[in-house]
Formats: sequence, C-alpha cells, structure tokens
Amino acid sequence: MDVEKFKERNRLEKEVEKLDRDVDSIIVEGFSDRRVMRMLGFEGKIFESAERTHEDLAEDVERGSDRVAILTDFDSHGKEQNREIRQHLTGKVDVLSSARKEFGKQLTSGGRMAVEDAAPLFEDKEEKFVDAALDRIFFTGSN
Repeated sequence: MDVEKFKERNRLEKEVEKLDRDVDSIIVEGFSDRRVMRMLGFEGKIFESAERTHEDLAEDVERGSDRVAILTDFDSHGKEQNREIRQHLTGKVDVLSSARKEFGKQLTSGGRMAVEDAAPLFEDKEEKFVDAALDRIFFTGSN
C-alpha cells in the first residue's frame, strides 16, 4: 500500500475511533457503506437508509440508540438526506452533527464523497497478485 493511502486510511480509522466513543450508532446509505465502516473499525450499531422511509428508519434508530451520527453521502443528495433524517430524529435521539462534520472532513479531504469510496484504501495490489497466483495453483491443478 502506498504511503498516501496508508495515511488517509489511518486518519479515517482515528475518526472512527472517535465515533465509537461518542455515538452508539450511525446511519449510512447502504450495505457497501456498512462494510467499509466495519473495515474502518466501527463497532456500534449501523442503520442503512437505502430503500426505507425516513419514518421507518427513525423508528428503528429511536428503539436502538441514544446518540447517532448520520453519515449519508457528502454530495448534495446525501446532505439533503442528512437534513431530512435529522428532522425525523429531532426530539427522539441525540444526533451528533459534529461527528458527521469531522468524519466528512477526513473523508472528503481524500476526494471521497461517500463512505463506500474508502473501500480502495483496503486494497493492496501486491495482495491481489498473490491471490491470483494462489487461485491458479489451487484451482487449475484440482481438475
């Protein structure tokens, strides 16, 4: 892994450590975002907003957490989703807007606009070559 990718991943992991300390759950858009947050080390509850009404999402979040960060995408659509979800959660749970802001600052500093965009930080070209070589050894020789 190149040095810049390592540094960016490390900064995001530090932000996720703060999230783990400050909130008991997060809201992301979809499964890929959930997967990346787990790779970054988030251990709390993760709610997905994709293909759900904001009312249903708010109801689940209210039942499952006290302090939440909304990490929808950091483009205009994601910001609008954040606003709408936050409105549905107001008065029900504590929404930490500062957590979104800090995580977003780190994510977008690397040119990434969505949590799932950080997935390449976990890919290593050398590992791919080793995996491909192992696949050839084990799968072509087993016929």
